[in-house]
Amino acid sequence: MKKTRAFTLIELLVVIAIIALLVGILLPALAKARASARQIKCGTQVRNIIQAMTIFAQGNKDSYPVPQNLDINNQTVATGTAGNPATQMAKNNTGNVLSVLIFNSSISPELCYCPSESNSAVRVDGQYQNSNPVQAAVAANAIWDPGFAGWIGDDASGGGNRRDDGASNNSYAGLVFNAGNRMSKWSNTFNATEAVFGNRGPTFTGQTTGANGDAAAWTNSWTLLATGTPNTGTQSATLAIHGGRTTWEGNVGYNDNHVNFETRPDPTEVTFTRSGTANPRVVPDNFFVDETDENSSAAVRQNAWLRPFSTATSGTVTTYRD
Repeated sequence: MKKTRAFTLIELLVVIAIIALLVGILLPALAKARASARQIKCGTQVRNIIQAMTIFAQGNKDSYPVPQNLDINNQTVATGTAGNPATQMAKNNTGNVLSVLIFNSSISPELCYCPSESNSAVRVDGQYQNSNPVQAAVAANAIWDPGFAGWIGDDASGGGNRRDDGASNNSYAGLVFNAGNRMSKWSNTFNATEAVFGNRGPTFTGQTTGANGDAAAWTNSWTLLATGTPNTGTQSATLAIHGGRTTWEGNVGYNDNHVNFETRPDPTEVTFTRSGTANPRVVPDNFFVDETDENSSAAVRQNAWLRPFSTATSGTVTTYRD
């Protein structure tokens, strides 16, 4: 009779050790592959939103959605003087801009949620109303659903009659086109260096008005804000979307409809000219800072500034906690 040989304990332990080693090797690779897939999907979403803005612009004198100009009779959001867009600037916020595109079926609420979103307060708007939105001033005549929240804390004080449930329905940041003289860039200009929409970012510090130095010194002095309002700088949830513990990376869309995965908040191809200094220079432009060195007057600055904002005027902006 043939005797069957069983595994010894040592052989079994060796097999288990090999399996554990393979798992240890494969899991990081799988995690990296999943992160890469999410980043690619996020980039596609940014591109789709940029394309929707471009299509909108083709029928609106090359302008991207400007809610104050679309709702001059206060049928959607009752703020400012009806018939006078100049008094209705508070309508121009990230939520209303995206809601215009959703209402026109150019994008979906799901497209506004990044697959790598790291903030639990951000979630897809499952209650969006594409017709007769109950939170509009005149539901039957509304041209977007003002209940869509562009950022945490959006409510009536942000220029719209929004749900105030402490949640956001949007993961992304758009150009703050009210604050400063950026309205000219909030249009279909086909400029490959004008950033208008992308992943949001943390708060940076390190620059001072009138500081001199070459472009390299300027760039290398940016640091994450370490103190102040929680969750904006070194503790920012935006770092975990595509970047690392201390570095930001993200997808950014430009006015020629291309999207770059940027590995720094101030890529060298996006610049502004410093003025009011003893040594003016063209330097890299940080997406998440309204650099005062461009011009001391907030109303005329044109530098790139991407934020999910609740309300903005020509000189100030109310932004967010991420």
